[in-house]
Parts: sequence; C-alpha cells; structure tokens
Amino acid sequence: MSEGHYGSVEAEIAGVKVYPTIKESLDAYVVPLCMARASAAGIPVPEHYITNDIFEPPCIVYPMNPFMKRHSVVYRSGHVKRIAKSMTRNFKYAMCVQKITDDVAIREYKCVMGTATCDAVQDIAGKVWDLFHLPICNIRVIEDGKIMLSAITSCPLHELGSKELKLLRKANEWQI
Repeated sequence: MSEGHYGSVEAEIAGVKVYPTIKESLDAYVVPLCMARASAAGIPVPEHYITNDIFEPPCIVYPMNPFMKRHSVVYRSGHVKRIAKSMTRNFKYAMCVQKITDDVAIREYKCVMGTATCDAVQDIAGKVWDLFHLPICNIRVIEDGKIMLSAITSCPLHELGSKELKLLRKANEWQI
C-alpha cells in the first residue's frame, strides 16, 4: 500500500469525502475484483479463474500476493511451473489467470479522468472512470478483434506524456 492509500484511509476515517473511495481503489487494483466489477458494468473482460497451482497457457497471470505487482504473459507450457511457483511464492498465494489466444495484442494505455489518447480504448476508459473514479491510471487491454480490459494499474504523474498532461489540463479547466 502507498502513502496515498493510507492518507485516503485517514481522511475517510475523519469523515472527509474521498474520491475515489478506498473500496473503489482496492477493487480497481486487485485484478479478480476488477474483473468481476467490470464485467457486471458491461466492460468486456477475458475468461479468467483463480488458482495457486499450475495453469494452461496461453494466458496472462496476475499475482494476488500483496507484495508483488508484476504480471506475466505465458505462451509455452515449459514455463508454467517456474512462473506458477514465482507468482504464488511457492504455491502459497493465489493468482488470477486470464485465458488468451496466441495471436492477441496486449497493450497499455494511460487514462486521465476517463479519457485516453487512443480512440480505440475511449469507451473502456470512460467506463473505467464511471466505475472506479480513478483520475489517472493505466489500463492494460487484450486486443483480439475486440478490446477487453485485462487490468488497471496506478500511474504516477511523472509518467504522463505531453498528450496526457494536455488531457489533465483540459479536465481541470472548469476549476480556473
């Protein structure tokens, strides 16, 4: 958990309205929770399941271990045992496995206040904003003829490019 998370927890305890709420943030960043809420909101998501054992490639694997943030894209079965052992910390923690095909593209886009710089993900970016209220985030998507949400990750301000900063300035114009 980050300093921002604990600051938001303290604010909520003190009765200050926090936006996004702690629940929205945690639900967005924990992949299986994100998948469940996104699917219920009509956002396309890949078929997925939770396990702490081996899995069938090709897939994207997300750890549910609170101390790991990286994901792994697995195409060959020769890598399964090593990756499963690593992602689960010797099969102790669970992981979320998303099924994919060999010919998908996995891409990440930055979103600012529900807007992305890529038109192809604009609909998903808006729905993610409506559902989780994350002002700035990265969305990882799977593209295979249609676009599906794979995960949401945090995006520090210093990682925003000029296009995203322009979106942020535009979103905040009403405050001036």
